[in-house]
Amino acid sequence: MILTKERFHPGSYFPMILFFSLGTGMFLLDRTSHSLSIQSALLSFLLLTSFFFRLRLFDEIKDYAVDLQHNPSRPLARGVLSIDQVKVTLLILITLELIGTSLLGYKYFFAHLLATSYSLLMFEEFFIGKYIRNHLTTYALLHTFVSCLSSFSAALVFSSAADSELSFQTVLFFITPWFYFNLFEFARKTFAANEERPLVDTYSSLFGPVGAWTLSMSQVVLGLTFLYFLEVKNLSMFSFLALSYIILSLVYVIRKNETSAKFFRLISGAFLIGHFMLLTFTYWR
Repeated sequence: MILTKERFHPGSYFPMILFFSLGTGMFLLDRTSHSLSIQSALLSFLLLTSFFFRLRLFDEIKDYAVDLQHNPSRPLARGVLSIDQVKVTLLILITLELIGTSLLGYKYFFAHLLATSYSLLMFEEFFIGKYIRNHLTTYALLHTFVSCLSSFSAALVFSSAADSELSFQTVLFFITPWFYFNLFEFARKTFAANEERPLVDTYSSLFGPVGAWTLSMSQVVLGLTFLYFLEVKNLSMFSFLALSYIILSLVYVIRKNETSAKFFRLISGAFLIGHFMLLTFTYWR
């Protein structure tokens, strides 16, 4: 049974959103003849912030019944907000996002409409919730794919790329956020034995510490493989960053205690931010 409450919060994840927006945007900008526009960069950041905040609100609604019993401190469970109020907020945010992108042009609108539609399918758990809800890895993989669509939409806004500049190889790059957000999802639900809670599925409880670590590292390897295939600039630095993270994360595999588990979760978040920071500075111009 999945009762975990590690939620995405745009405020506490400000650096991740910032460098996710900058990194993917700078990459796509490099494929164009355009110069960096502060206005476009700001719009891209605001678009992603609103998008990920909506994902958080979707979670609050979906988990309301569970929160009443197991997480009564959550805003909806405490009665700070009502479900209707959250739904109105969601409607306003979606409307603003779609109006804003439509004013930029049809391709921006349809790219963001695709990302928004997928996020709504996520909210409905793809209409197969009873089949996937108790399969933690499958559930995660289906949900983290939204990072590909949202980053592509935001990067389009960031770069103002023309259709002729969107080669297959360029578009394929936007698969790579999936691996890094999978890593983030896998690592943040990996714990030491004394941190595990009854009725809460985690990757460490399902696969053991070594299995959970291996699952996380598989995403690092997949990410590097794609970067190599896509001939991303500064590949040696991306490889060095990944190798450093893998070596440091072995502490969790060796010791398997609470301190090492917390360290693993900490450096996994730092690695994710570091990856998009490196992507930002690699393509900064």
